[in-house]
Amino acid sequence: MAGLALAALAVCLGLTVAARAGMFGRVTLSFSVQGTVTVAELMPGGTAEPPEVRPGEGERFVCWLDEDGNEADPSQPAEEDAAYTALIAPEPARELQPWLEYDSIGRLMPMEPVTGGEMAAGISALFGGKYEPEGLDGLDTVSEAEAAGALEGMFAPSELAAFTGTEPLTRAGAAQLICNLAGINPAPLASAPAPDTPADAYGAAALALCADASGAKSYNPGPVIIDGSFYFVDGDGLFVTDEEIDGMYYDEEGRCSGEDFEPGYVNIAGYLYYVDENGGFAFDETVGGIYFGPDGRYTSGNAELDALVAEVLAPICEEYAEREERLHAAFNYVRDSFEYLRRNYYSVGETGWEAEEAYTMLSTGRGNCYNYAAAFWALARGLGYDAIAVSGTMGWDYEPHGWVDIYNAEGERLTYDTETEMAYRRDGEYGKDMYAMPWWFAAGWNYYYGA
Repeated sequence: MAGLALAALAVCLGLTVAARAGMFGRVTLSFSVQGTVTVAELMPGGTAEPPEVRPGEGERFVCWLDEDGNEADPSQPAEEDAAYTALIAPEPARELQPWLEYDSIGRLMPMEPVTGGEMAAGISALFGGKYEPEGLDGLDTVSEAEAAGALEGMFAPSELAAFTGTEPLTRAGAAQLICNLAGINPAPLASAPAPDTPADAYGAAALALCADASGAKSYNPGPVIIDGSFYFVDGDGLFVTDEEIDGMYYDEEGRCSGEDFEPGYVNIAGYLYYVDENGGFAFDETVGGIYFGPDGRYTSGNAELDALVAEVLAPICEEYAEREERLHAAFNYVRDSFEYLRRNYYSVGETGWEAEEAYTMLSTGRGNCYNYAAAFWALARGLGYDAIAVSGTMGWDYEPHGWVDIYNAEGERLTYDTETEMAYRRDGEYGKDMYAMPWWFAAGWNYYYGA
């Protein structure tokens, strides 16, 4: 009997030890899904099937989190009790609403630090306004790590683990980060999205996608006045920076101040501007009979003609410093550069033909006296002279003819006849000077203006 008692005691002790070791214990797993808790009990080493997670409209199931907030996989064999919470967050927007602004002159400033307010707007746009991050608005700059902190709970910890940078994010970097999180891969750009952002620059496509297109601006190649400063736009539509062009230095932001110019008419790359005594430019204003458009540049009203005029005047202005020298060089250019061709005739005193005939001559290289006159008229006005193209007659037979008049500072009318001087030189007479003829000298050719 004593032996049986000892055997029974041994069995009880073994069962007690086994129980304490968990051989007959249970593992409890709890699953919390949007406040609803489901409990599963299983043997140690067993696996549980997590409950189905059904996110609401516009939401997504991100992952399971353990009690410490770490990403977890509850389908793995369970050895001890555990609690899991389903992380549910808004779905990223399929299309990003604009959240970055161009500046007042259309720049995207890709390398400028993104502000906290901008980053917060980007995160809000990422979720279509369904999530507003906290703690960013007051920051002047935002690091990658700070952005990841503001996104905690919106993505799985493993998705945010790589965002550890502590340096300020640039606007381009922030735009690229938001696009990556949204699963958007912007298409490469065919042209620069802003005058300070090359098409192939890092983040350029993301910036263009994230910026409000209503603030975009583009400028024609060449010099342009913006907010009282000169900029020079290259053939790709980009501001030239840290470079000297035509004697003018454009700084690292692409600016060249109007205060760098002497008051009066200024030619830059063949285009005419006017600087007043205070260093300001004329905008949408007529000065001395010359109209300067909203961009501060002289215009004939025909942009194609203006470009041709600038193309001719650019090398002339580079070679000659004085306006009068430039005017004479423009006269000689018209005299020597074109081929005579019979074309339209105009009635005595008729006006309104100047720009069209000037464009014809400068674009085709051929024309009659009216074209010669109009071409010089266009170049003279491009130098700041209030030139007048005249349709009248010349000679004692009163042949239809066109020429240019300019009044000097004393109010004296001077006559310029490029076509007639060309004809004399064509016939071997090089002594005739038809440039800036005073009235008494021009009278020898009997220029007739009509009644």
